[in-house]
Amino acid sequence: MIRGGVADRILLLTVLLLLGLGSVVVFSSSTAVSEEYFGASTKMIVSHLVKVMMGLGLLFLLSRVDYRAIRRLVLPLVAASTGLLALTLVPNFPWAVTTKGATRWLDFGFMVVQPAELAKLALVIYIASILSSGEGRIRDYRRGFVPVLTVLGIFVFFLVQQPNFGNVLTLSLLAGVMLFLGGARLVHLFGSGLSTMPLVVFIAIQEPHVIRRFKTFFDPGADPLGAGFQLRQSLVALGSGGVFGLGPGAGRQSEFFLPDPHTDFVFAVLGEEFGLLGTLAVVALFGLLMWRGAVIARRAKDLFGRYLAIGVTAMIGIVAFLNVAVVLGLAPTTGLPLPFVSYGGSAMMVNLGGIGILLSIASRAGLGRRKVVG
Repeated sequence: MIRGGVADRILLLTVLLLLGLGSVVVFSSSTAVSEEYFGASTKMIVSHLVKVMMGLGLLFLLSRVDYRAIRRLVLPLVAASTGLLALTLVPNFPWAVTTKGATRWLDFGFMVVQPAELAKLALVIYIASILSSGEGRIRDYRRGFVPVLTVLGIFVFFLVQQPNFGNVLTLSLLAGVMLFLGGARLVHLFGSGLSTMPLVVFIAIQEPHVIRRFKTFFDPGADPLGAGFQLRQSLVALGSGGVFGLGPGAGRQSEFFLPDPHTDFVFAVLGEEFGLLGTLAVVALFGLLMWRGAVIARRAKDLFGRYLAIGVTAMIGIVAFLNVAVVLGLAPTTGLPLPFVSYGGSAMMVNLGGIGILLSIASRAGLGRRKVVG
């Protein structure tokens, strides 16, 4: 299927294992919700599997395309992401979908899309193109750093309005990681972060749900039947699974006890049904994926491929880390799905597309060491 060697097969197998395990957990965690809202217990798992197959098709397509061609699409992708984000804020826009007080999705009929997911990939490609342009451009504040901050700032502006602070955090961390590894000046990184932090905090505290999430994070027992209920049930699910778990489909938290069991808190259901061993296996698979991404970046034949591989790997790794941290009570709730494991949608498509790009980079680098050029 993919040209190249062991690196490709290991990465692809890792993703397929995550997809397989995720599909099992999504089936068991979505059955009750699917029956309640759609009148058929298999409606959601079928939809999930369709998205997985679509994502795998995109993975295959992008793995066959020379990743260097993607560079020419960077400005259209940034423009498309900006346009889609803006559409979510248009009053009474017929395609906009509002859930739990947030308008983050667009319903195109065949699929509900979250523009923030496309924005992540667009940002990765844009930063990779800047970092690989040579001549120390990223160390030049005006020519390199400001353009990146401008694109990031535009995306963040729209995400704050939705509101979608989980993806604001994700995009900010993603940009920070790529810029740091790309050689940006630390004074630029820290200066920009410190100067914008007060504004972000001020905007965040205007949202009541953000305040509740932080209060719950610092004191989960303060409101166990209200703001702290989701985290409480998440920890109950993880604890009841023990070492070996209750078995696939034997969990109880997904039966309207734990909110969002098939999306944001699917890791808790995984712990309940597959136990500590299951959760450690998933964490190990993500660790393996990060390692292979780093290897592909190191072996890339040019700087664009290197930074593109770093960005795609970070895009997946940051979200996975934040999701697991939230489920374990180590971070405030962010509303981010677990890559490849949570119920499929636009995040599934973008992440699988990102893996296709990684495979394209790997297949064109080969197994031997290559000299990296600009």
